[in-house]
Amino acid sequence: MASTDFTRTERLFRTARLLRREPLTVRDLAAHLFPEAGRQGVNRVEAERIVEQDLQDLERLEPDDFHCVPGRPPRYLLRTQRTTVSPTTVLSLHAAARQMAGAVPVLRPHLLAALAQLTDWLPERVQPVLQRSLGDAGKSRAHERPHLERVCAAWMGGHPLRFEYLRPGRSAARRTNIIEIYLVEVDPVTADLCLIGRETTYHHAVRTYRLSRMRALHVLEGEQYSIPEAFDPQAYVHGVWGRTGEPDEAAITVHLRFRHDAAYRILEGGFAQLSEPFLNPDGTIDTSLQVRDEKRELPHEVFAWILGWGSAVQVLGPPEVRARWQKEVRAAANQVSFAPLRFPAGGAA
Repeated sequence: MASTDFTRTERLFRTARLLRREPLTVRDLAAHLFPEAGRQGVNRVEAERIVEQDLQDLERLEPDDFHCVPGRPPRYLLRTQRTTVSPTTVLSLHAAARQMAGAVPVLRPHLLAALAQLTDWLPERVQPVLQRSLGDAGKSRAHERPHLERVCAAWMGGHPLRFEYLRPGRSAARRTNIIEIYLVEVDPVTADLCLIGRETTYHHAVRTYRLSRMRALHVLEGEQYSIPEAFDPQAYVHGVWGRTGEPDEAAITVHLRFRHDAAYRILEGGFAQLSEPFLNPDGTIDTSLQVRDEKRELPHEVFAWILGWGSAVQVLGPPEVRARWQKEVRAAANQVSFAPLRFPAGGAA
């Protein structure tokens, strides 16, 4: 239906829906409502004049929610949604989105747009400081943004996604896969986006893929699929720490002991992957975590987390995991005695 075919009432409803989504200028609204201005019997100037009249009517009909954002040009929005969400809920969503914006670069542009809207729903006295707090929300990776948009188009539209997948440590060659996406989840350690769904080219089973390792994404818009009712997300996003994975994936339990001066950090909480801590008589803390079994070795991202505690942690077992931890710690200690190479140009040295 051409925009000029809308009745005036229909156009007002459409304008209100657009303004509830995001702040827009008169020209933005004219572009949405009259996408073919000049061929619809109305030129751009006339289209913008009609929009201005509609905005005046909306301000009269919604005086409490209609808002003009100063600027050149000014932007307009309707704040209706904030009456249905409590300030505590908005603040919780704001804090979570801000943390995710810093941790998941590929989501950053979309989260910043959401943060701007959430900030606008909070009292004006706290808005300036929240806006300033976004300055350190992390850097985005421009090349990954189209990837995310294609993932969303495939998942939301129920279309299979074809892509080439990099397999670090196995082969430099890329393998072409097709996945019917069931769920998109954030890896709890690396903050990579993981796609969980049925792979239809090789495995013909539910698999997990990292978005950061995917290339040449293409949405197969001519095909459709449905997410089966039998698919249980909790069976894939389970307690095996390291990443989301298959429900039948083998797991090992790693036992850790934290030094007394690090114990308070464990007792404070915030490490959902750890078991209930046990306080020893000497003040140390014993706890454990479950990780997926990679040939009886820790996944790299989990091992890096343990090494990050330095001398404040001991790996108690299993024996093969403790042996690898001892080897890595000794290798790190040996590095201390070597002076770094100095290159003529480039590099930190």
